[in-house]
Amino acid sequence: MRPLYCKLTFRAIIRELRIAWGFINNDIWDTIMPSLLIFITSCIFNGRSWKDLMIPILISLTYAVLYIYTFCISNQIDGIEEDRINKPYRPLVTGFVTMKETFTRMYAYNFVYLVYALFLGLFWYSLAWTIISYYLNLGGWSNHWISKNLVGMTLGTFILFNVQWQIALQPEQVISYRTQAYFAMMSIWAGFALPIQDLRDVAGDLKGGRKTLPIAVGDRKARIILSIHYFLFLPAIFLCAMLTMVPLKEVISKPLNISIFIIQMIVHWLVAYRLLVYTTPEADHRSYLLYVLLFCAAIPMVCVLKS
Repeated sequence: MRPLYCKLTFRAIIRELRIAWGFINNDIWDTIMPSLLIFITSCIFNGRSWKDLMIPILISLTYAVLYIYTFCISNQIDGIEEDRINKPYRPLVTGFVTMKETFTRMYAYNFVYLVYALFLGLFWYSLAWTIISYYLNLGGWSNHWISKNLVGMTLGTFILFNVQWQIALQPEQVISYRTQAYFAMMSIWAGFALPIQDLRDVAGDLKGGRKTLPIAVGDRKARIILSIHYFLFLPAIFLCAMLTMVPLKEVISKPLNISIFIIQMIVHWLVAYRLLVYTTPEADHRSYLLYVLLFCAAIPMVCVLKS
């Protein structure tokens, strides 16, 4: 009897891990990886000893998984119809889990997430993310590109910066106002860049009744708007993020600082060019990934600026 019980338990655990992976596997590069990079950047920035980081890095990873898993569950409940077109491999669409099971997991994992956050001293940020996730996915915010990207994703990124940075700190350390300003500008930069991802998902978003930027103004006009945005405004916001840590004089006088600014500007301009020239969903996805790589590469920038 006992071997059978162990076998069934093992199968249940494996199935649960497969379900979790099915929900979050699209978000490894744009959520899990940035989370760990923020944590590592905080360790370097604050002079944390690497020999003491085994437990904190596990905390960082498990928090990041719960952060994105709780979001993805409600997101995929709300977006099942467009996922049938855009992402037909997802668990709800394939029938790997039922809608009833998914709602049960949504409640259970949100409870686990908030209890875990309370234990870590991150409850209020995590509660804010739970509320934002609810309004984004089940409250209609994701139906419009302004509330989805400019508001929801900006706030979500700001929360992620704060919690992952905090996980790396010693108990006596706090996040400075200047660092908070850096988080704010980086979050605005990220949130205002994200309408790019909606270019690849128009067919599914139309079925789901969403009003993303390309649906609201038309594909060609959206590409022109986003190209101008990537050519001018996003590099300017990135510069503002740099200026929260160092004055303009140091940005333009130090070779490493000016190199960072020039490289990010070139990448932004490359994305702007791609949006106008390469217009298939596959090309749009690659353009989005190019921005994600820039975002990940930019996270440790604060350590360079500090030095």
